[in-house]
Amino acid sequence: MKENVLKQIRGSEQVMLQLLEELVNIDSGADALEGINAVAQKIGAFLAELGFTVEYLETEGAPVQLLAKKPQPGKKQVLFSGHMDTVFNKGTAAARPFRLENGRAYGPGVLDMKGGLVMALYVIKALLENGWQDTDLTVLLCGDEEMSHPLTDAVEQFKKAGAGKDAVFNLEFGRVDGSVVTGRKGTTRPTLVVEGIAAHSGNEPEKGASAILELARKTVAIHALNNFELGTTYNVGVFNGGTMANIIADKAIGEVDVRFKTIAEAEKSIADVQRIVETNYVPNTKTTVTGNVIKFMPFETTPGVQRLYEHYASRAAALGLPKPGQQYVGGASDACWPALTGAPTLCGVGPCGIGAHSDSEYIEVASLTERALLLASCIMELDKL
Repeated sequence: MKENVLKQIRGSEQVMLQLLEELVNIDSGADALEGINAVAQKIGAFLAELGFTVEYLETEGAPVQLLAKKPQPGKKQVLFSGHMDTVFNKGTAAARPFRLENGRAYGPGVLDMKGGLVMALYVIKALLENGWQDTDLTVLLCGDEEMSHPLTDAVEQFKKAGAGKDAVFNLEFGRVDGSVVTGRKGTTRPTLVVEGIAAHSGNEPEKGASAILELARKTVAIHALNNFELGTTYNVGVFNGGTMANIIADKAIGEVDVRFKTIAEAEKSIADVQRIVETNYVPNTKTTVTGNVIKFMPFETTPGVQRLYEHYASRAAALGLPKPGQQYVGGASDACWPALTGAPTLCGVGPCGIGAHSDSEYIEVASLTERALLLASCIMELDKL
């Protein structure tokens, strides 16, 4: 049976590419809720034909989530997790549709992360069509990962779906060298708004209170928090204020990116930013902050994560493939949420490529099959974990 599963996957490249083309050519950015829904419906129909119970979790005015289950009571429990949205606005798919060139597939979201979704679907298809019944399968895909889940309960859904699983595979893309991801930083994205007092900078500067100067002082204080040894970083990446050079600025806005490796550092970063917000450097200015909350928790490399990685990597030798490395990366993903429940989790098991969030993103076509073989073999040998 196991060899038949692998044989089917080896013969699935063309149908994988056909479905990938369909999904890539659907706009599914934040401004295309109908596109995200269309992607969900295609994936849901695919899974329903394989005997899954499919639910579409809807929140008014927000992207849909897809939850599909194929229970096998008493068997090893596996969760496939990921997202259906991209960072690209409406019209991108028409302007830059899916294409194949020199062994690479291009198009909006082909790498991040529609390639991983398609790969997982054909792993599941090969398993079930060849009689595999030793794994309880769950698929949970959100529609708002790129937006950090502002309106849905996706975080709680990922925690609920991940709790108690023997293995969780997040379908984010693999690194170009074949590595998977065994750790990620978490993020917060606070926005500071400083209100000052406007005044003529030539005639009555003493009557003004510069919001720009206050934000500048706060920016220096925030950057002073950087601790590269611990991996906690702060960056005021957007700084706006004022209207004319001869007016003391009465408003300034700063957008901050904070990254951290541990939950303890996450909590400390929130407190440190709040302390700076409450510190007044320029009299008669006032600062408020929004978004000083955790967007993504860190995905920590726990012993369970490491064991799952070693098991996954061991299957490469059995298949005659190069052993995939492991990486700790600065970008966040939803792999953190099931990992927080204690579930062994791997991220970046999707096909390999480069250029996520850019006009030049691509996947190596050959990696669709290679990564599908690795994932299927890993699942079929979970009793060895």
